[in-house]
Amino acid sequence: MTYAGNLIGQRYDDYCRDHRILVEGNLAMVERYGIDLLSCCCQPFSEAADCGAELEYYDNQPPSCRNHLLKEPADLLTLKRPDPHGGGLMTERIKAIELYKKTAGDTIPIQGWVEGPMAQASDLRGINEIMLETVTNPEFALDLMDWVTEMEIEFAQAQIAAGANLIGIGDAAASLVNPTYYADEVAPREKKIVDAIHDAGARVRLHICGSIQGKYEAIKNLGVDLLDIDYLQTVAEVREGTGSTQCLSGNIDPVRGIKDSTPRQIRADFAKAHEEAGENFILAAGCEVPPETPEENVVAMFDYARSAS
Repeated sequence: MTYAGNLIGQRYDDYCRDHRILVEGNLAMVERYGIDLLSCCCQPFSEAADCGAELEYYDNQPPSCRNHLLKEPADLLTLKRPDPHGGGLMTERIKAIELYKKTAGDTIPIQGWVEGPMAQASDLRGINEIMLETVTNPEFALDLMDWVTEMEIEFAQAQIAAGANLIGIGDAAASLVNPTYYADEVAPREKKIVDAIHDAGARVRLHICGSIQGKYEAIKNLGVDLLDIDYLQTVAEVREGTGSTQCLSGNIDPVRGIKDSTPRQIRADFAKAHEEAGENFILAAGCEVPPETPEENVVAMFDYARSAS
């Protein structure tokens, strides 16, 4: 995302706030490299900001959440769900989809984005607080994730209505809970979002930064159309854990494996990942490609993908 902003000479903090810059950057990626996706993902606090959280922006960097809205668990009782069309950052995402639809039509997939139950609970309450409360105040943690789930379903449906045919679910914080808690409490709520997206006619991409080891069976049962793999697990073990029909995406380390690598090594690393994955595989970095990545390294990713197709 920062790479896309840099490509058109725009600051990433503006990319996060102005749908026109986001769209311009992604269209430039398509024109320059032939990337096969138009994405609306920009930063994880859009929903929290529209709930009332104050974001702090930095020069050409992702924002942070200055004040988590839920100072105490009881604050959830008075928290109101935002209107996706209410004019805030959620609306900016919907406008991006509408602009993509206007400029690109049906020529390339349009990806909307929502936060997952654990991730958005962390945005609203604070990651340290919610992790502790999964143990010390489990009823509140579940109530908050339920509240988040309903908000994200409504947001996803609004993006699909605007023209998105793929919705990404970012639930990075889910990598921090143990496999039992994930399977029993987080995955069922992710499943509700997945099912609602499918019911609305779109496909689902799940992105959990970090390690998902021990969670493969629960993830397999979600029925997502695309599962991103970060570099902390091998493609081979995820393939074994999720089965041959699950479409996977990944998983090269964005820093050591792409930014600090060489075109020759990048092609070799992707060949290894491709061999481990077999069919139903999309070549990608494990997470965001850093903006300082040399262009020849970015081109190497596309070169391998085209040569292997």
